[in-house]
Amino acid sequence: MSGPSLDFWAYHNRLREVHPGVKLTFVAVAMGVILTSGPGVGLVAFFMAAVLTLGAGVPLRLYLRLLILPLGFLVPGVLAIILDTGAAVSWAVSVAGMRVGVTETGLVLALKLGLRSLAAVSCLYFLALTTPLPAVLGVLRRVGVPALALEIAALTYRYLFVLVRVARGIYFSQTARGGYGSARGVLRSLGLLTGQLFLITHQRAQVLYTALLARGYQDMLLVPPQG
Repeated sequence: MSGPSLDFWAYHNRLREVHPGVKLTFVAVAMGVILTSGPGVGLVAFFMAAVLTLGAGVPLRLYLRLLILPLGFLVPGVLAIILDTGAAVSWAVSVAGMRVGVTETGLVLALKLGLRSLAAVSCLYFLALTTPLPAVLGVLRRVGVPALALEIAALTYRYLFVLVRVARGIYFSQTARGGYGSARGVLRSLGLLTGQLFLITHQRAQVLYTALLARGYQDMLLVPPQG
């Protein structure tokens, strides 16, 4: 899922006119509930999904596709908790001469971790899909967050768009030339994409920074007040 799609919904959702401070407070309270609650923490994820799809009008398919992204990090962590090679396992199999199994404690802990992680990600998606970044930064600036931290966040956000745009362009060009038609071609194309990606992205970032300087940038991005 590309960044511009997130940015589009941040500006075109039914909760767009709600003050960003209200949404930030809502997310902060929800995160507090996630950190302190018990097994019912999974309800936060379902509640956020309902608010996003029914309240803000964000397509359910988009939300589900976004939830798939963090699974690449979450699943290995959960498996590391579930699997155990000790003697006190509830169920086990033999893999390459090693006894690998699961414990009841590990299953419960993994379930809690998975639900808590998905709930936290849902909170962040709620903020990203309903509130433009300038509005979020404006609220954070008013509550005293250091300007340097906000500038780093804003520039990093912008450079992510540059990275995604360059990667997409290179990938489409390689695909049009049959670069991913075989296993060998996939490895070669991915290697070329990685090498060119950082080179071209660095050049584009330099051009973007020069454009900012030409428009009077002095270590602070000035945007109109929002919310």
